[in-house]
Amino acid sequence: MTVYVDVLLFINTVFNYAVLMTADGLLKRQCRLWRLITGALIGAVFSLSIFLDLNSFWYLLLIRIVSSCILTAVTFGFHGKGAFFRALAMTFCVSLLYCGAVILFYQLFKPPNMLIVNDVPYFQINPLILVLLTAVIYLILLLCNKLFRERIKATVVPLTFTIDNRDYSCIGKIDTGCNLIEPFSKAPVIIVDSTVMTLPEELPPRIIPYSTIGGSSYLKAIKTDMVSINKVKVDQPVYVACIDKLNSNFHAIINSDIIR
Repeated sequence: MTVYVDVLLFINTVFNYAVLMTADGLLKRQCRLWRLITGALIGAVFSLSIFLDLNSFWYLLLIRIVSSCILTAVTFGFHGKGAFFRALAMTFCVSLLYCGAVILFYQLFKPPNMLIVNDVPYFQINPLILVLLTAVIYLILLLCNKLFRERIKATVVPLTFTIDNRDYSCIGKIDTGCNLIEPFSKAPVIIVDSTVMTLPEELPPRIIPYSTIGGSSYLKAIKTDMVSINKVKVDQPVYVACIDKLNSNFHAIINSDIIR
């Protein structure tokens, strides 16, 4: 099949724009239009690898990672390591999903006017059909994201606890990634926003070490008198630690071991 550079660049600009727009929607970054278009155009340049003689999986993976890094930097900017790597991971995953959908279509129907070389798709297709196909994939991804978010909502629950005869309540999120424990008793730890409570100065705190992508530190925690999660009383010792500026949708992170 004869590959025309202008058609190749147009097709991959459309796909890259769809990838970046999807990633932007999932991340809720609301990037400016010029950033999305610029990123899509730069990504289309990498589609010229279709003309390279690459038979190695590792070369293809390297090109995919480098292109994703550049697209992420151009489209989403750099606002700290954590934000950048979240955007990079999302862009990379969405790109793989789009490529997987295209390759699946190619394997199932074997269209004579379609070519995939070095993971780069090429179509001899009506541009309108291409745009419609891309829109369908985009809508499917958004639907999957909505269903996934509905599942996440089920983990957001009302939380109440008592410390030193004072009652506190807030909305907490049960997080399977939170495994904080008090190191001596091995009791689970709940992290609450400082707007919910401040640790009583008259009570001796326990030091809870923790580590994240950004580094390691420690939290001060107090043992609770009573904890209730989703109106169910917890029958084991639980500690509460305070931290500033949690997610605005909830005000506590609940160690999932508490409800197991």
